[in-house]
Amino acid sequence: MTNTLPMKAKVMIGMVAVASLCALSFGVVRWQTQVWPQLLLLSLAAALSSRFKVQLPGMTSSMSGNLPVILLAVTQLGLFASLLVAVAAAIAQSYSGRNKTKPIQFLFNACTLLNAAGLAYLAYHSQMFAARATAHTVSLLMAAATYFIANTAPVASIIGLTEGVNPFALWHKVFLWSFPNYVIGAGLTAIVSVFTTISGLATLAALMAVLFAVYQSYKMYMGRGEQMQPQAMAMAAGR
Repeated sequence: MTNTLPMKAKVMIGMVAVASLCALSFGVVRWQTQVWPQLLLLSLAAALSSRFKVQLPGMTSSMSGNLPVILLAVTQLGLFASLLVAVAAAIAQSYSGRNKTKPIQFLFNACTLLNAAGLAYLAYHSQMFAARATAHTVSLLMAAATYFIANTAPVASIIGLTEGVNPFALWHKVFLWSFPNYVIGAGLTAIVSVFTTISGLATLAALMAVLFAVYQSYKMYMGRGEQMQPQAMAMAAGR
């Protein structure tokens, strides 16, 4: 499988994997006493929300609804526990009953998600905005922006290297399609983290209901976009 990958793609996958090992090692060194019920519930929520996948139009990548769950882990758990939640999301996101994910694809996707969660954790817990009255909101926005860049840029880069397309143009398309989802996810995380913690099945059920509604809206919007694209091309050709 890896023999068909360009050397630059292999190097990039190796760098992403090494970075994820460093993140896990750093998480172990900074071990904190974990709140196990929260960790288990957020891991379950990450696995479930990762199945809410929408295929991005004209691209081989997809978008999952696990962002609010991972950001909640970043705000409510320690670093290592946040990485474990990201691992649970990666496993569920890569698994598919129809199309089996290749091991090299799973490795890259899992390591990318893990790195993004680790960087988001560091951004959120940075002391840069600690003195501000709006420290929580600003830190959450920084974490969401960091997660967005760390999650989408490597994916666009590896697709560009393997398919021979411009990674910057590809990332721009990813940005246009997925940015609203990140804004909604960050807003939902802010609301949940202010009023409650994920500590019971009722809260988890409410969160999953909202995420499922967002997923259905995105899926319907994407479906209409795919239906309208051939009509627009036919109208353009007829002019």
